[in-house]
Amino acid sequence: MTDATTQFSMGLGDTVEALTQTMIVWDDANYRHCERTSAYAVRIARELGLDEETVEQTRIGALLHDIGKIGVDLTVLRKPAELDAAETEHVRLHPGMGAAILERVLPAAAVACAAAHHEQPDGHGYPRGLREPEIPPGALICRVADVLDSLTTDQAYRPALTLAAALDELRSGAGSRYSAAVVEALLRAIGDEDRLAA
Repeated sequence: MTDATTQFSMGLGDTVEALTQTMIVWDDANYRHCERTSAYAVRIARELGLDEETVEQTRIGALLHDIGKIGVDLTVLRKPAELDAAETEHVRLHPGMGAAILERVLPAAAVACAAAHHEQPDGHGYPRGLREPEIPPGALICRVADVLDSLTTDQAYRPALTLAAALDELRSGAGSRYSAAVVEALLRAIGDEDRLAA
């Protein structure tokens, strides 16, 4: 039996594993979305030439970017129709809730993915309405990776788009809804964009 005064500490890897297990228990489908988002984010970050420490923080942040949704009613998240104004505002609380969960246990660069992954370069994102120079690079990457996976996965309110259609959506919003540099890096990382768009 251990002494009651013994201090228990977790390494970063153990902490991430504990948080991911929490997400799996809460909603395995959402966790699988986060895994795919994280994989896309790593490809983008490497294509942008970011150092490996930044790539790793982006990977962790993207993996846990939706952890704040554990505070959102699942019936709202899975609603097979457009959300009303109150439901939309409820869902929009999740980046802040995620940051509050992560900020005491993860490095700041990883926390920024959860806090700002719905911000947009044109300032019309949420929760703070930041513009691109103010949005952390990891969050800009996470946003594009998140949208790509969401668009190419069946949702309660619509079927999945093809990869080509999803890339067209990202291209059309480059510079406004999405960072142009990040979209370009994604296209390079994925490969033959002309073939995909055909």
